[in-house]
Amino acid sequence: MYKSFYKTGIAEIPFGGDRLNKVLLELLDKNIKKGYEFKSKYTQSFDLRPDVINYDPVFVNVLKEFSIPDVIKKHTLKDMSLFHVQVRIVKNENSYMDWHRDTYYNQKGELIGKSPHGVKIIYYPQFKDGEKDRLLYLLGSNRIIFPNNAYDNQLFNILAVKKVKTSNKKAILFDINGLHAVCPEKNKDTSIRLIYSFLSPQQIVDDHSNDMLHMSTMKMYESI
Repeated sequence: MYKSFYKTGIAEIPFGGDRLNKVLLELLDKNIKKGYEFKSKYTQSFDLRPDVINYDPVFVNVLKEFSIPDVIKKHTLKDMSLFHVQVRIVKNENSYMDWHRDTYYNQKGELIGKSPHGVKIIYYPQFKDGEKDRLLYLLGSNRIIFPNNAYDNQLFNILAVKKVKTSNKKAILFDINGLHAVCPEKNKDTSIRLIYSFLSPQQIVDDHSNDMLHMSTMKMYESI
């Protein structure tokens, strides 16, 4: 399991459920609880604010139901903790986030993102007939690092691209150091996705000790 994850940077894992889908569909239909709203983060994408973990218990319960701490450990051989949860609605017919790594060095040698990098779990529920494309991932790019990201385009000549589609029975776990891109919406559709971000507990404490939401998220995760 961990050897395959190290090789490709991505894995499909069991995830989902009727209760989770019910809450996500209500949010997609703009049936939102008082005190919450969707705010734009990227072009034509909107994140649930002020938080996700306190919106409904299902967002934490599903992690326990599918033994996510054990799943992450078996794939990465690392002890990681949760520090951020996002529910995001996307309307853009152009990708709001083209090919990129979440952690990299730019052409000035500046570090962008978290170092060392973590992993994410993203759930793309399917509420309409027919699977929809949601994410592209360049398999193995998580293991190949250049002095800066100016050289990354060379990898498209030698590595294969995995296309992630909607599913009500699985999510994806992936190494955020790998190159990935968001698929644009088609036919003016609107979609929703649930995103969990993980780092080592020490990183979370070092980087976010003054952020009560991140710290409470970690505490809640480590109690499941």
